[in-house]
Amino acid sequence: MCAGVLVKSTWVLTTAQCVSEKVAADLKVLLGSHRLLTNKKTLNVNAIVRHPSYDSTTGAHNLALLQLSEAAALSERVATIALNDVAITSDVASVFYGWGALSYGSTASSNTLQTLYRRTLSTSDCRARLSSLVDGNVCATGPIGQAACTKDDGGPLVRYDSSKLIGIFSYGTQCSGRLPDVFVDIYIHKSWIDATAV
Repeated sequence: MCAGVLVKSTWVLTTAQCVSEKVAADLKVLLGSHRLLTNKKTLNVNAIVRHPSYDSTTGAHNLALLQLSEAAALSERVATIALNDVAITSDVASVFYGWGALSYGSTASSNTLQTLYRRTLSTSDCRARLSSLVDGNVCATGPIGQAACTKDDGGPLVRYDSSKLIGIFSYGTQCSGRLPDVFVDIYIHKSWIDATAV
């Protein structure tokens, strides 16, 4: 299971690693609830479009767009999100949402959508803490013990002030918060998203 974000009524943005070795018929998208087991609408996926420069070894350009079989019915519970259109610097207040495990080693997802308040790190500031960080990613950090976790892949990092999508969760370090969580930078990839999700 992975998360994703509705960027157009017929397109969901997630990570390429979430759909590796998958075909569209393998996937279903759940919409419309902050609880996994209730009040949800299921849509089929017609096509998977992975970023053409995705590198599964380095994690670079870890994005994929899922074309839905029908348009999502937009409502107060189901909405598209605006994409961040400015370069991310350090210390931008942000919020991460995810359905992932609540502790390292757990195989269960949370039934209730979880919220973490984060602060961004610029690529250079993050690279000072994570030397393996590849270009095209942005990081976020918070208190020790509060971090994205297993099954949070594809979850959104959103600017607190504008509610624009900053990043999609790519990877972290054992759900600990000791090192920054890494997100695919939406600003860097916005032109590809806009050109593909039409």
